Amino acid sequence: MSDQQTRPARTPRDLIITMMTVLGFGAGLAASFDLARITDFPVDMIIYRDGVRAFLSGDEMYSVPMQAGDLQLPFIYPPFGALVLVPLTVFEWMDDYRAATFMILGSSLLILLCLHLVLRALLRDVEPRVRLMVTAVTWAFTLLLEPVWLNASFAQINVVIMALVVLDLVPRKRWLPQGWLIGVAAAIKLSPLAMLLYFLLRRDFRAIFTAAASFLLMTLAAAAVRWDATVEFFTTVLLGMGTGSEVGVDPAYTSNSSLKAMVMRFFDTQAALDANGTALNIIWLVLSLSVIGLGGWLMLALMRRDLHVDAWLVNALIMLLISPISWSHHWVWVALLLPVALWRWAAVLGRPTFLGVVLMVWGLVMLTDPPKWWFGDGVDVYALSIFEKILVSDYVWFALLTMLGLALALRKVPVPPKTAATEDQADQSAPARGPQGPPGSA
Repeated sequence: MSDQQTRPARTPRDLIITMMTVLGFGAGLAASFDLARITDFPVDMIIYRDGVRAFLSGDEMYSVPMQAGDLQLPFIYPPFGALVLVPLTVFEWMDDYRAATFMILGSSLLILLCLHLVLRALLRDVEPRVRLMVTAVTWAFTLLLEPVWLNASFAQINVVIMALVVLDLVPRKRWLPQGWLIGVAAAIKLSPLAMLLYFLLRRDFRAIFTAAASFLLMTLAAAAVRWDATVEFFTTVLLGMGTGSEVGVDPAYTSNSSLKAMVMRFFDTQAALDANGTALNIIWLVLSLSVIGLGGWLMLALMRRDLHVDAWLVNALIMLLISPISWSHHWVWVALLLPVALWRWAAVLGRPTFLGVVLMVWGLVMLTDPPKWWFGDGVDVYALSIFEKILVSDYVWFALLTMLGLALALRKVPVPPKTAATEDQADQSAPARGPQGPPGSA
């Protein structure tokens, strides 16, 4: 019998799936190379490499700013952050632009990997080729989101940090104990420590201790090279983090989409802000604790319904909101949050109007021109009207509204009588099928 007689005929559906998959991957690759091509001044990569050279040579890392063109900016990462960037610095053939291209293309592929793992968890009952198509098309769209392309324009490390955290949390085979990669991520940049809230709410203290051990070991590895810089960072630099003197840019700058920056911009003048520093910190603390408390409650509600991916994505929103500095390019997490939330909206939550509108408007805003840029780059934020100041804090409001929309929608999603096993069950290469709750809820 010939191959033509035994091979099933390809249906129009098969052709559409194949075509969309090829187009998705093609568009994603084209967007990735375009991001690398248009990045003509990768300022953060220049600062990274100067910081690494100072780290290796024994020069001042933190008290002396690094030079990038006409800009002078500080290196603000822990010493281990410099250690992991050594491969982008020590080779003679690796200049700033080659290093930036490597970071941009690598980050694009890491977004694809994260989407693959997350969508595999969500769409576990969907046939693999359809899931591959969805992953390819989603990847192409996420590379157009403002935080993603802005991150690429600076050749920033944020996607690498996100990928380490996602690899630690998503269902997959594990060669390292859970918590280890979050510890590594936190040793590069401290903010991922906030992601331990997910383990705390699950009472997974082993993962917390593992993350702490990993963080300590990575930090000690850097300290073995530069003990003085390690002491300086954790005793001096860290205490001043969130101030313009330490980060090199005014924290009230419109790109800073955090609770603290939102409050700072509500002051009328810089002098008024400076005179009320204690009040600012008290308000920030109250808002942060409120977001942690209410966000933690939402995470628990999601976990009770076996929506673990959603829970740790909410944790990421909490992390971004409570951090003193969350520049727009730090919000690369939306590349995962939006597709996950839209899928839940359509397949699990009953398509609630409020959440759907919030997600669609947020997505459109990030595909076009976010309100934070409507009044100009470098605008005097204190001179803006109250309404304009609200608009400038766009991602803060969208994050809070997304969390509110999820909380309201969950009221109609019953808690299963017996919740599925937690992530520890997911050490297999793919989540098991069975009575684990709504489809794709790993």
